[in-house]
Amino acid sequence: MTNSLQVLVVTCCLFGIVSCASFLPDTPLRVDRVPPGRYHVMVSADRTGTFKYNALLFETTTAAVTLDLPTVEPGGVASPEDYPSALQAGFVAYEVRASSGAVQAYLLVPAQARVTVWNQPNGKGGLVAA
Repeated sequence: MTNSLQVLVVTCCLFGIVSCASFLPDTPLRVDRVPPGRYHVMVSADRTGTFKYNALLFETTTAAVTLDLPTVEPGGVASPEDYPSALQAGFVAYEVRASSGAVQAYLLVPAQARVTVWNQPNGKGGLVAA
């Protein structure tokens, strides 16, 4: 193999590794609570009757994170205190951060839920949480 061909193969491999790494799922950091404040809220309703909600997403920046669950509806601008049933039902909070480290949202889910966050493919916007 010639030097230029070796360099091309190594460059392509490195590019592939770096581009795939940006789409790998990530587990967000669990935090004690959603800090007080006003957020853009997305709500996933619970149709089974176990809880009133499946998840609540409190975005620090509008449309920064997509909540990938069924029955997602906008909840308007609200604070965590506006959802007392989720706060009292044993929900836990997760911090969703961008690759830059900035907090994009807080996610409230039942304690037994598994949470994963990933980048949307092809640079189509922000993060996805499920």
